Amino acid sequence: MSARKIVFQLHLYTGLAIGLLLILSGLTGSVLVFREEIEALVYPELMNTVPRDERVSIQMVLETVQHAYLENKPFFIRMPRTPEQTYLIKMNNAHDLFVYVDPYNGKILGEHRQEDTFTGWIALLHTELLSGERGEIILGVSALLLIGMSLTGLILWWPRNGKFSQGFKIQWAAQWKKMNFDIHRASGIYTVLFILLTAFTGTSLVFNKTVVSLINAITHSPPRAAPPHSDPRQARMPRPALDMMLRQADYMLPATTTWINLPQKPGAPLVVRKKFVQEFHPNGRSFVYLDQFSGKVLQVENALTASLGTRIFNTLYPIHIGAIGGTPTRLLQVAIGLSPLILFTTGGVMWWNRRKTKRYHFRL
Repeated sequence: MSARKIVFQLHLYTGLAIGLLLILSGLTGSVLVFREEIEALVYPELMNTVPRDERVSIQMVLETVQHAYLENKPFFIRMPRTPEQTYLIKMNNAHDLFVYVDPYNGKILGEHRQEDTFTGWIALLHTELLSGERGEIILGVSALLLIGMSLTGLILWWPRNGKFSQGFKIQWAAQWKKMNFDIHRASGIYTVLFILLTAFTGTSLVFNKTVVSLINAITHSPPRAAPPHSDPRQARMPRPALDMMLRQADYMLPATTTWINLPQKPGAPLVVRKKFVQEFHPNGRSFVYLDQFSGKVLQVENALTASLGTRIFNTLYPIHIGAIGGTPTRLLQVAIGLSPLILFTTGGVMWWNRRKTKRYHFRL
């Protein structure tokens, strides 16, 4: 076979093998681009409250939840981003029980399991195929194959006669098979760059350690410092209030606090996640690590002064969800999420027509 024929076979059979999975990933990703807005509309009683003069202490919020859910353990605390937004306390792990608390009176507004809500279920489907780490790996491999499909598709699109303009046009008045081919070809070339970006950034979220090492090697950047440890010898001492520890973190990094990662083991630190205005990441990639027993600041990680490799990696998630340019890029990301459906459908029609033609000639 010629080289072009081999490329065609790779493109075709990779598409047939993972096409449905890519459609699923694309459609669910398009929904999740506006996840927060959807949840605010569907669950306004949990997501929003009426702003008042002063918030209760975060320590009070944490203790209220701990007393109400004795069989569960607080894992993450999402800080309100607006005066109307409520506290979200994730229990046990990042994807289990979600508890919502009014920041002005400290009352629990309600709770739900992530898989019991539409957007929560969609998020689990999109990130792990509802099957944990195994699903994540399947999606990561599919993203790598999508990169290969995009490159082989670009090779097949490249005109051998040098007439590039034809590859961007759709002849709507042509016979339906020609129109279907034009739609597939034009849709592919218009979206190929964005698909490559989405596929690579998606791969980086699954195989993050490998991607981080690769970026650091290319940019000659040092790796991020390992997380520090709390000193369990101070466990018997009275623990400082969470509010005091947050004030410590604010002093070290004067930026908006977005999440608090509560320690699950004696040696783990309490991690305060922060976001500077200059950061693209919706949650920020700046961190203050504190000793969970003494409240002592152990380590500060400022995203604005991080190494080049770390700063590059920190932009991959915002690119993946379309957060860098605001609403326009989020809408663009929704459109890119729909492209696998168009490409798989038109490509499938072409493949089926080829099969029918071969069967016809075989019978003759």
